[in-house]
Amino acid sequence: LGLSIFILIALLWKIPEPFQDGSLWTDKIVHLLIFMILAISYLNLGTQGFKNIKYGNFGKALGAAALFSILTEALQLLVPWRHGDFMDLAANILGVGLAGIMVKSMHSLMKTV
Repeated sequence: LGLSIFILIALLWKIPEPFQDGSLWTDKIVHLLIFMILAISYLNLGTQGFKNIKYGNFGKALGAAALFSILTEALQLLVPWRHGDFMDLAANILGVGLAGIMVKSMHSLMKTV
């Protein structure tokens, strides 16, 4: 919950002018990494420390991270100094998906070892 609130505040905060001129790809990579970390934390919580990876728990955790991603982009439409962006949303969802693939792969690997 704390990480989610921190990310929400950071994504709605006014960005200083010198940081706004970054590369488009840098921004998308940052979005991807932020939501990858968030999704991993949701998966950790939702699966009791990655021990109970059942489809229902796993899917709910990833769904919550994806919905949070949509919420952050939608809320940015309401803040005058920010703007929601479809490409940011795509990078967020890609980060959530990659986190799911990574956690599932790691869990499968650990079961075979």
